[in-house]
Amino acid sequence: MLITYIKRAEEAPALSNEQIRNEANAYNNLRSTIMAWDSLAKDSRNKTDWNNFAKYVLKEVQEMAGKIKEVEK
Repeated sequence: MLITYIKRAEEAPALSNEQIRNEANAYNNLRSTIMAWDSLAKDSRNKTDWNNFAKYVLKEVQEMAGKIKEVEK
């Protein structure tokens, strides 16, 4: 959904209600993802768990960044 909101915001007229609403939705989506990661990080009990979790999150961040770059082209 994050990419959908970003794409809609990019396509909307500047400073329009549509752009602002989609940017807010993108923020809320990203906020939810970060809060979920925070909860999951608390379950990491040792260095191996933490490293595996960090690898997972970094892969997700790279995928999101790649999709955002595609939308912004």
